[in-house]
Amino acid sequence: MDNIEADEKHIFILPEYNFGCAELAGLENKYNLFKFLTFDESEIFLPYFKDYIIPNIDKKIAFDITGFLRHHIVYFIRLCKQIGINKVDFLYSEPIAYKNKENTKFSKDFQYVREIMGCGGSHSVDVSNDYLIIGSGYDYNMVLNIAKEKKKTKKVQILGFPSLQADMFQQNVLKAYQAEEEIYPKIELDSKDVILAPANDPFVTASLLSKFVKKANEVSPITNLYLCPLSTKSQTLGMALYYIFECIDRSVSIIFPFCSGYEKETSEGISRFWLYTVEF
Repeated sequence: MDNIEADEKHIFILPEYNFGCAELAGLENKYNLFKFLTFDESEIFLPYFKDYIIPNIDKKIAFDITGFLRHHIVYFIRLCKQIGINKVDFLYSEPIAYKNKENTKFSKDFQYVREIMGCGGSHSVDVSNDYLIIGSGYDYNMVLNIAKEKKKTKKVQILGFPSLQADMFQQNVLKAYQAEEEIYPKIELDSKDVILAPANDPFVTASLLSKFVKKANEVSPITNLYLCPLSTKSQTLGMALYYIFECIDRSVSIIFPFCSGYEKETSEGISRFWLYTVEF
């Protein structure tokens, strides 16, 4: 962040991470800190857009998705589309490794499943061919929670391949096997119910997701479609892009298993920085 030139640099302090005053002491004199007590993405971003984004809509905006929670990323993009922002640069820092490999803990204290604000579709009463597409990462308790919530849907998983690091795909698959009874009788990586998309490429993820849905509709029209981003932040960005460009006003929703907390430090080192420019 120190190496990025900008007129203003804003850091969001989210309650899910439960930072203490001592942990923030080094930041307060360098950046504008926005401290939130609410867990609701609309209560965080609507006032922020009103006070900072809309008055500066003609300026360049860069949004670092690395530390944001997935539902925040989705809602941020949804608001950008809604208010007519032309272009945003999204930044992402790719980790060298996760601290405890496939056993790394991410979320704490699952609460409930709901639609992410602004991403709820008008759904059909016909549920005979409902689909749930999950961007599946390491946090398989979250995957299980969402699979149980939509028990009667056909389940499809997006797995990150190529993964961020060579060993991460194997770790991801190991976690996938732990949830397979809730999703499939048996996971086959070459199955039509698995989408392999690059873990660090949101644009390819959006494209593969679009192709999958079109192909599924050709076989038998999907009655309702539910998307759930639980994989890398880059794939979360890709799922959100697919939604805002192809799914608004259709029977499609992005749903999410909300938790009361997240671990602060889950990864080690930075392998690469990514810059994704999105033109709305």
